[in-house]
Amino acid sequence: MKTIYPAIDLWEGKAVRLNQGDFEKMTVYSKEPGEFARLWEKDGASWLHVVDLEGAKKGMISNAESLRAIRRAVGCKIEFGGGVRNSDDIKKIFDLGADRVVLGTRALDKKFLETALESFGQKIAVGLDVRDGFVQTRGWLESGALGLDDAINFLNDFALGILIYTDIRKDGMLEGPNWDGLNHVLGLSRASVLLSGGISSLENIVQAGTLRHGGFAGMIIGKALYEGKFTLKAAFEAFRS
Repeated sequence: MKTIYPAIDLWEGKAVRLNQGDFEKMTVYSKEPGEFARLWEKDGASWLHVVDLEGAKKGMISNAESLRAIRRAVGCKIEFGGGVRNSDDIKKIFDLGADRVVLGTRALDKKFLETALESFGQKIAVGLDVRDGFVQTRGWLESGALGLDDAINFLNDFALGILIYTDIRKDGMLEGPNWDGLNHVLGLSRASVLLSGGISSLENIVQAGTLRHGGFAGMIIGKALYEGKFTLKAAFEAFRS
């Protein structure tokens, strides 16, 4: 069932947002991420999208206590990614209370992805963060040589449930998402697709709600909520309309 995932991005235990993945353009919104988690759940969220930005940059889980605090704060489901590099990391995140683990480009290692899916099945998702048609690595800091289409074709060989597509140039810019990019990914991917990056208005949400592709799983919304462009309640109403 498609739905809206409010995002909580973590840096040094705080809820933050970046512009286009630039760590030099970071805005801190709260020192207590659990406050936002409670607010989003109160406003109807059944899932939260939580990202350890610090972990993604460093290559190791760095906000475990924040995840634990968010889990204590809410009863809704949590997907968590950032800094996940091995099976022990995945198990740790589940032990901390997450319901789904999002793998980044580490998932493009065939043996690692095979092992993760064999062990955890549909509790594993993969996030592809894309700039100008190429998949980014190491917390959006580096551009890999792998094109988006090649990455999706690789993932199509696995029983992957959820693929998260992010256009980095749209992320945090409040300019609307890359609809052409989303439709392209929907046409290629065998997994269900979550849209991330650029949702900036209720009109964007209404447009997303009209997508009839069976593989569209919903959207992740971040900065627009934190900047008060609309409430999460209004977003759900627009999506359902």
